[in-house]
Amino acid sequence: MNRLARKDSGFIDNGRQEITGRANDAFMFRTTTMRQLKGSRFFFHSGGFTNVRDVVEYFNAGVPQNSVTGAASTLTPRFTNPRGPGSPRGLGLNEEQVEDITDFLENGLYDAAFVKFDPNSTTITMQPNARDLTYSVYRPDLAALGAKDGFMPSGRPVSNNDPLSRRDAGLEFLNVTNELTTTVTVDRDAQGREVDVYQITNNSSSVVDTNLQLIVRGLANNARLEDASGITQSGDPKLVVYLPSGDLQPGPEGGDPYISVILPNGVLEPGQSISETLVFSRGAPNKSNLTYSLLFLSGQGKL
Repeated sequence: MNRLARKDSGFIDNGRQEITGRANDAFMFRTTTMRQLKGSRFFFHSGGFTNVRDVVEYFNAGVPQNSVTGAASTLTPRFTNPRGPGSPRGLGLNEEQVEDITDFLENGLYDAAFVKFDPNSTTITMQPNARDLTYSVYRPDLAALGAKDGFMPSGRPVSNNDPLSRRDAGLEFLNVTNELTTTVTVDRDAQGREVDVYQITNNSSSVVDTNLQLIVRGLANNARLEDASGITQSGDPKLVVYLPSGDLQPGPEGGDPYISVILPNGVLEPGQSISETLVFSRGAPNKSNLTYSLLFLSGQGKL
């Protein structure tokens, strides 16, 4: 279907990489449960297999479907050589073992009493549909509590509710402060301005991607961050900076100024550094350095 829609007969879906732009997400796809597979008509993200036995035989062979995915850096030896380095490809199952595993997947993990269809349910699709999400008409009680038509009551994505997906959808931010280290050079002038030049380094083993938000916290009342991208909301108990744990970190009255930094190619690789300059205006010349802390968040949208 992708090839037809894109009018590209050679198109190959690269999975999550299309969303994140990260090379280590190439050909990564969400997997479904192994329960209730009996009677399913299609398997894999492409629908390239039509029965459970073919899937088992595919993994038993350990040979990628095409040369592009076979050459990807994300191809894991757990698929090609699950029995260890230097061993023959695949699982090495004989015909009887393939049959036994197929039987277990189809019948051992199948519950005939599992309800697949409820004629009284408003949900006629696998995911909430227009009726389910039109609270103003069908669920005025939820609308009165703030549910918005077309959105889940939580405000989160319909299908993906993990921190990365929420971040990618612009709903919240990932706190990457502990993944970054900084060194700073401070310069002050006679007009009371302070220029802080930061070298920001990714000292973690994973990439930091999407936009990087630098939030200046605890800044003195007589100081102002010049060219700030915005100020975090405050004065609202619901508010401010969403962290993966779900905690809220409110800023002082009036919020905290922040700067949005677009990372080179959208990614800060492990060991890679960037330079960012923060310029502060002060009410009067002062010989002492400003004191504040930086909070680094990965994500996009408004703080």
